[in-house]
Amino acid sequence: MQALVDWSDRIEALLRRIAHAGAWAFIACVVVITFDVITRKFGFQLPEFGSTRLQELEWHLHAALFCTWLGYGYLRNAHVRIDVFTANRSARSKIVLELVCCLVFALPYLLVALPYALDFFLVSFRQGESSDAPTGLPARWVVKGFLLLGFVTVTLAVAAVIARCVVALFGPPAVAGQLDLPFASKSH
Repeated sequence: MQALVDWSDRIEALLRRIAHAGAWAFIACVVVITFDVITRKFGFQLPEFGSTRLQELEWHLHAALFCTWLGYGYLRNAHVRIDVFTANRSARSKIVLELVCCLVFALPYLLVALPYALDFFLVSFRQGESSDAPTGLPARWVVKGFLLLGFVTVTLAVAAVIARCVVALFGPPAVAGQLDLPFASKSH
């Protein structure tokens, strides 16, 4: 059981590093938005940095930020939950519910979606897809790669949560007691 905990902790550390690296997209996005607003307000454009490219870059950066935080956000319980179903449940029943939902809903969905996300990225990459706008960004496959990364990180996070739930439910109390299960606390 300790091996499952260690494996889950390594996944969390990897997802944290990915999320923290992706957080730089927020700073870049603020800079791009500010630059776009200022250049449009004062009516000047730099060559190769027209408003279309800047606006596309904005949503590319938003996508990178969102997709790099998906897995870590789920692992740290930073997503929306419907507390109506769990508010008055014991920690153990919350863990059982989380495990069942991961196995019945999250994992099957991800196992179906991942191949499509991979194909979505590979087709775009092979075709050298670029923006539909004549003055838009090239390399549309980059943002589609971030979408694939988002699905991969969520899959890893779900696997880590499943491992933690199994340890919490069936592991020795000494090992289960060291787990950080934010979704099972009374405050959520």
